[in-house]
Amino acid sequence: MPIPGPTVHQQLLDAYDKVQRHLESERESILSAKDRREALRDDRGEVLDTLAEHYLPELTQQAIAETWSEVRDQMMQVLRRKQEHTGRVELELADAKRRREQAEQQWAEINAAYEQAQAEQEKIAANVEQQLRQDETFIELTDRAALAELALERAEANLQEIDQESARKLPAYDDSALFRYLYDRGYGTDRYKHRGFTRRMDRALARYIGYPKAKQSYDFLSKTPDQMREIIAQDRQALEIVMGELESRRDRAAEKHHLPEAIRKTEELAGQRREKLANLDSLLDEIETKTAERADVEDARGIYYREAIQLFRDLLDRQDVSELRRRAEQTSEITDDQIVARLTGVDVKIQQVDEVARQERAKLDEMHAFLSGLGRVIQRFRAAQFDSSRSNFLKSLNIDEEGARAHEQGSADELWKRIRRSQRWGAVKDEGPPAANPMQQILVGAMAGAATSERSETARRAGDRRAQQASSR
Repeated sequence: MPIPGPTVHQQLLDAYDKVQRHLESERESILSAKDRREALRDDRGEVLDTLAEHYLPELTQQAIAETWSEVRDQMMQVLRRKQEHTGRVELELADAKRRREQAEQQWAEINAAYEQAQAEQEKIAANVEQQLRQDETFIELTDRAALAELALERAEANLQEIDQESARKLPAYDDSALFRYLYDRGYGTDRYKHRGFTRRMDRALARYIGYPKAKQSYDFLSKTPDQMREIIAQDRQALEIVMGELESRRDRAAEKHHLPEAIRKTEELAGQRREKLANLDSLLDEIETKTAERADVEDARGIYYREAIQLFRDLLDRQDVSELRRRAEQTSEITDDQIVARLTGVDVKIQQVDEVARQERAKLDEMHAFLSGLGRVIQRFRAAQFDSSRSNFLKSLNIDEEGARAHEQGSADELWKRIRRSQRWGAVKDEGPPAANPMQQILVGAMAGAATSERSETARRAGDRRAQQASSR
């Protein structure tokens, strides 16, 4: 059995939530690495680093308390701004997630209402179309429309043929100096007034070049297209009159079954559905942005640490090397050798912790990127209306397996390609391409069904012509 579109849509949402939970778990691991680094910093005591990053290995209250007094106030200001920023982002992220859950529920409700309205509209439209196919007046008008369409198509084909022939042959007449000489004088018409020798010479020239026959062909090629366009205009007008009568009968039948109200309801719900989808897309982008912002702010060596370390470096740049050495020698708790030995050992451990944290952060970044790609897959899935109840997928599609494979590859693009290859729409009508709107579609379908078998396709083309005219207005 095929997998319904709503089922695959829910599987994608479940996969998204699963990756998001995994991401939160990895984030906890990074915070744990931060705690381990904090413990190592406690072992260092009040060890002063010879470089800014050693004096301020991370932006914490303890690290600031251990650093030089000249920059403590500035560092505490940066730390307070970081803490305020962290709290603010946490609240904003929680609020965005809450709004996303609400929006998902609203979208599901409006989508269900839209599909129900669409099904009701299609049911009413089928009843209207069936009534028209049994309407004797509609049948008669359809046959008239089919005949008018056939005449119009023949005239248009003839016009195209004569236009091509005129474009191919007329230049030869216009390029002939002798022909143009006689034609411009009006030879053979009432406009020609010459007498005597000139008239005899022109007559001889006309016989020489076969002017009468040439003029007849020239007049046919130059005047017939315009004459045919007038005929085509008349044929089109005749067809439009019949089509107008057909549309009137269609509109009366549609009103009787309350089809316009059903169409308006479906279109209104479709608009609301698009708005909800756009809102979901916006919330998804907001959550991704806030999640990345939170990760950067929480990073002990992130944006605020870089700001603080720059302040420290500015101070160090203003100090002599002798002053840095004097400060190191003034440490009262342990000797320089003990400090260096201890510093070296702790620094090795910190480097190891930092390397683990770097690897975990790289893994977290990859998960962020995949989560973003998975979100775009969901967006594209909805935009393509694959979540519709009329959308089905091959039973071989396994979102869990495909999602896991895409996660290993670090890209959701292949997941989207697999989804598209597996998607199938439900049974569709065999009446050909849809008309411009539901009312036009009803007209085309009813005409094709009402006409006799030999005129069915011609009647359909007449309806399609009317639909194209309506869509271009």
